[in-house]
Amino acid sequence: MKPIDWAAKALLSEIEFSKALKSQPATYPYFIHLYNPHVPWGGDYNRAVGVTLTGLELFDEVNAQVAEIHQQKRLDPLDRFDIAPPPLDENMWQGHLNAEGYTLRTAIFFQAPTQPVELPTGFSLYQPSTEEYLAWYLKLADEQGYAPSDWFQPSLPLRKNFIKVYRPHWLMRYGEQVGWVYTAHLGDFSRLFEVEIKPQFQRQGMGRLLMQAVIAEGHRQGTRHILLQTSERLRPFYENCGFRECTRNSIIRLKQA
Repeated sequence: MKPIDWAAKALLSEIEFSKALKSQPATYPYFIHLYNPHVPWGGDYNRAVGVTLTGLELFDEVNAQVAEIHQQKRLDPLDRFDIAPPPLDENMWQGHLNAEGYTLRTAIFFQAPTQPVELPTGFSLYQPSTEEYLAWYLKLADEQGYAPSDWFQPSLPLRKNFIKVYRPHWLMRYGEQVGWVYTAHLGDFSRLFEVEIKPQFQRQGMGRLLMQAVIAEGHRQGTRHILLQTSERLRPFYENCGFRECTRNSIIRLKQA
């Protein structure tokens, strides 16, 4: 059996994530640029993915080319590059990137095969309607306190488009929301985004139940694997849920002022 190209699947899922927010991908010799005409700032809306680097000089070349693209399109400076595997050697690159105003970290992708799973009595995975989701999303923005809900109003059309692909699913226990995740079914695999458990339910095994629920949902949808990106810190949790590391990316970000 041909080995699964997890690096390609990880890249596809990142592109589909941005396309779901109405970004437009454009392919260049060493990278893919994602441009969102609706959002001028950087982050997940305008970024470079699948960047192929062979040395420090090539990063400087790519950086200059991306800067020119952003200048032409009147975008904020790009604050994130997703580097295609193999990951960069952090010891070799860190000094150069620090001097240029960037930081480097390694992003780890994990995968698990889908399979039927029976959840404990009272638990279910619920997919809210668009209206139900948007009301919850605005309420959550207020509760988290990092911005008032009216700040998010202009972005709601993008959120509506986003959840057509990355569908929200809520883990419910006897009708009460315990946590949530966004799931995109992309051919033979499903990509997870933003796995969260409410603070009052953490450290009670709810995260594992949420993972079991999405593994079962992926199987029901006909996908073979679940793919997600996380940090080294959360490795024990995901390995305990049956996930195994499958590929890595290096992420270069502009230092915060």
